[in-house]
Amino acid sequence: MSVARSASDASADDEREVFVGRRSESERLAACVDKVRGGEAWLAVVEGEAGIGKSALIRRVVSPLEGFTVLRAVGDPSETDLPGGVLSQLLRRVDRDLAARFPLLARSDAAGVSPHALGGQLLLLLGALQESGGGVAVVVDDAHWADPLSSQVLGFVVRRLWADRVLVLMATRTDAEQSVEALRRLARSVDRAVRVEVGGLGQEEIDQLARRLLAVRVTPELVTRLHGYTKGHPLYVRTVLAEVPLQVLGDESAGRWPVHRSLRAGIGAALGRLPAETVAFVEALAVLDGRFPLVGVARVAGVDDAARALEPALAAGLVQWWPTDSVGTVALVHGLQRDAVYAGIGPERRRALHIAAAEVVGSGAAWAHRVAAATSDDPVLAADLERSANTQALAGRNALAATRLLWASSLSDALLDRERRLLTACAQWLLTLQPWAAVRLRPQVEECAEGTLRSCVLGVMDLLEGRLTAAEARLTEAWQEALADPDASWVALLAGTFLTVITIRQCRGARTADIAGKTLAIGDLDAATSDFIRAVLATGRMWDQGPGAALLDVAHLPVEATEASNDQLATLATRGVMHLFLGRLAAARADLLTVAHRDRLGAGSKLSHLSSSLLAVVEYLAGDWSASESAADRALAIAAAHDHVLGDAATWFAAVCVQAGRGHWKEAEESVEALERINRMLGDPPAERVYAGLAGAVLAQARGDHAAMVASLDPLVEPVDGAGGGGEGDPVRLRFKPLWLWQQSLLVEALTGTGRLTAAARALDDFWRGYDGSGYLRVVGARLGGRLAEAQGRPDEALAIYARALGGETDPDAPGGTAAAGNSVGTGGAADSGENARTGGAADSGENAPLFLAMLEHSYGKLLVATRTGSRRDAVRWFKSAHDRFDALRAEPFLRRCEADLAALGLTAPAQARQQVLALTERELSVAHLIAGGKTNQEAATELYVTQKTVEYHLSNIYAKLGITSRRHLAQALRPSQP
Repeated sequence: MSVARSASDASADDEREVFVGRRSESERLAACVDKVRGGEAWLAVVEGEAGIGKSALIRRVVSPLEGFTVLRAVGDPSETDLPGGVLSQLLRRVDRDLAARFPLLARSDAAGVSPHALGGQLLLLLGALQESGGGVAVVVDDAHWADPLSSQVLGFVVRRLWADRVLVLMATRTDAEQSVEALRRLARSVDRAVRVEVGGLGQEEIDQLARRLLAVRVTPELVTRLHGYTKGHPLYVRTVLAEVPLQVLGDESAGRWPVHRSLRAGIGAALGRLPAETVAFVEALAVLDGRFPLVGVARVAGVDDAARALEPALAAGLVQWWPTDSVGTVALVHGLQRDAVYAGIGPERRRALHIAAAEVVGSGAAWAHRVAAATSDDPVLAADLERSANTQALAGRNALAATRLLWASSLSDALLDRERRLLTACAQWLLTLQPWAAVRLRPQVEECAEGTLRSCVLGVMDLLEGRLTAAEARLTEAWQEALADPDASWVALLAGTFLTVITIRQCRGARTADIAGKTLAIGDLDAATSDFIRAVLATGRMWDQGPGAALLDVAHLPVEATEASNDQLATLATRGVMHLFLGRLAAARADLLTVAHRDRLGAGSKLSHLSSSLLAVVEYLAGDWSASESAADRALAIAAAHDHVLGDAATWFAAVCVQAGRGHWKEAEESVEALERINRMLGDPPAERVYAGLAGAVLAQARGDHAAMVASLDPLVEPVDGAGGGGEGDPVRLRFKPLWLWQQSLLVEALTGTGRLTAAARALDDFWRGYDGSGYLRVVGARLGGRLAEAQGRPDEALAIYARALGGETDPDAPGGTAAAGNSVGTGGAADSGENARTGGAADSGENAPLFLAMLEHSYGKLLVATRTGSRRDAVRWFKSAHDRFDALRAEPFLRRCEADLAALGLTAPAQARQQVLALTERELSVAHLIAGGKTNQEAATELYVTQKTVEYHLSNIYAKLGITSRRHLAQALRPSQP
């Protein structure tokens, strides 16, 4: 292979390996390989205890692969704090010119780059590696030691491999509980995954291993004894066979079998029989803990002849050697051997080896050796470590900073320094949002003297553990104290940020804005942090006073979204959300699309998850349901990669919109249930409750079930002025500001549909008072006004409202003035003004939601028939326009109701000329619309977060289903989707 290491290149590494048995496990993995060759991507998770043979099994499967590019990485316990460490290993053998095409992957430092941005480029790389027609095997051994960023990236990629010849093999130890459970969740989340559990060898396999290693037959009795002692553990069996002569093992007259009851003791005994220079060499390898050049190991060990020291270690099965490497690297065979050797090194010898190792390894790894060499307090080294940690923190490598601060704490001679460094280490870990290392240190934190930083750290821990009352009290105390201390500004920032997490989720917008404003006033914040705090302030104002008032907090942004800097993406995303809540779809789309595009380029927006979710909602309202499904799909993948539920509610709501609109009831119900699970998990906070209530109401609206709409919205409703119950005649409105106009419109429809007309009228008045006259909601309001007038027995007024809305006339006396129900969605002309009337005039402005416009047209046509107003031809015209829009959206429930009303007129619905297009799957539609819009295969893959191979696969299916052969024909086939 020219671009990466092929499977055959691995064979030289495995010449000394003896492999027996594992027939069932090998067959299951081989079946995955066959499916990958056939064009399916598969994930295989290999589990087992340390030394049980997971790595050997994977090598056995991967080595004979023909035509595969193999990307390998091994998790390293010393690099779990290094962001992207495993990713850099996977890419090490990739051709530099190819890697350069993907700048995020080519970066030497991945800190600060979002997992999905890196994952998107890794997907493109995997697509490029398949261009020759071969497959790709991504192998990660010791995945339990992979750094969190690499784990998140790989999880994202696995979920986005749709139609690729890619096999992902990940091995993990069963005693690494957190890692095992994470990989099992990953396997459960994808359709094509297999778990392979590797246990001990059976007696027949031990017999084969003994014969292969000793080149002689062994007795069945010896095999039975070996199996009983070792439980079939391959490394233990090998150690016993290497340590004890065969004649001694086979002496059944011996009263006591001379075999150590532990693997570690056996390895220690084997080491004791080696020459002194070989022991020194092996001990140096144990201290270095990795694969290093032969000469470097000899230098650390203090031996003159490296080759002479190496040979006995190779014969004993302790060391493996790669002589074909340019520097002849060596390493201990297994981590268990390393642990056993290291445990047997005396304190003085260990210290000397670590000092020597610090001179050989790179500067980053040298810190660990310097710390390991320390035998008492070392304030100078502690100060050096703290300075290094501060540098790492400024670069965004918070986990690495935390580790070095913890080391500094352990080496500090003064109590104040020791506690300050411990608390700061915890704070750095908490900033990674993977805070479990800090949480485990809670007992030590609680023993520290009371102070601002201690209160802050314990408050964040309380928050993460769900103790919100205690968390708020501690964080408030820390925040207020830190604000008064110029030297504690970073503590004020940390405490204030987490404090707003509590207040915003409890719908305390004014409090959130106050905290964010005072935190922002600290000053001396970097541009990105300052922008994020501004976004939090604006969000608090939105919850308190609504999106219109909150727009003033983002007035510093340029009008054109594309002119915003990368340090303004948090406020740009927030402005996009506000535009959405106000019904201004074009402005919302511009802001959110810009954030999504910059995020794909690696800008690292802190609100990218929410932006993707609400972009899906914008596309739904704007009528591009394929784009909406695609955005929601990406948002769900991003949420899964981050492996947390905060902020996921908007993502599931976005998914419900199109699922319900298209009548995919099962999928929609599952999404609504996911929202309810999130609410239960988080204690039903207002933000999540809004999305859950909206989702249930949207699903019920698609079904035409007004009673269910009322039930879904009920948790969001509060009576005005203390009126109780919300019954007939009571003033009714919704209490939460985000998406308030949408909530209120659904409430009006639900109340009207259930006959609570007085309440509906008052709710509609509230709607018009909150509406500023812009955006698509004028169509919604017109339909609500007409439906309510119909229900109240005023059909003539309803007809007038529908006609004005669809024809372009205005009515300054309508409720809410010229922006109210009488307002037109068009730009002028009478109700029979041809094409302008049929389309609603302003449909091309980007501010009309096709679904709601079609619902308005349907209501108008239906009322024309019911009242026998105008000609039959006029009524049919509006029915047909509504039918075309529903058909273009594939809004099946709405389409069926429209067709039923047409049938009642004795008319047949227009023939669906787009049956072939309707046969496309949702993923095919996502690809089709991007390609028809002029995107290249790679551009489409980039936007969808998939590989080029997936785009090509779907494109070939699209062409076959539509009977076309070119992109031009594809654009023509999709064009009728616009009525």
